[in-house]
Amino acid sequence: MSIFVFITCATLGIVSGIVYDVLYIARCAVCGIHSKAYTVKDRVFTIACDILYCLVFCAGFVFISVMFDFDSLRLYMLAGCLLGAVLYLKSFHVFVAFFVKKVYNVITSKKK
Repeated sequence: MSIFVFITCATLGIVSGIVYDVLYIARCAVCGIHSKAYTVKDRVFTIACDILYCLVFCAGFVFISVMFDFDSLRLYMLAGCLLGAVLYLKSFHVFVAFFVKKVYNVITSKKK
């Protein structure tokens, strides 16, 4: 049963990476890709995206825990979520970030 719980939590980590990418694309569309040039409005939007990400992740974790009747919180459950998120961010997120920067650069060059 512990292996199933770990794999389920790792899958939740991967799904949380997808949610992160959606919010990353929204943040880049609203604030731009250069964080040094962020205004107060951009920083507030970034904080709101981070809080939304945490809330979605927590809701997903609680939903999965209730759905599969996980008895209690174990350290390997959190490790599985973290491992899934890191695997996603180190693999697919690299491609998403690359294409977001390319599209952003094309759009900003056409505005000039």
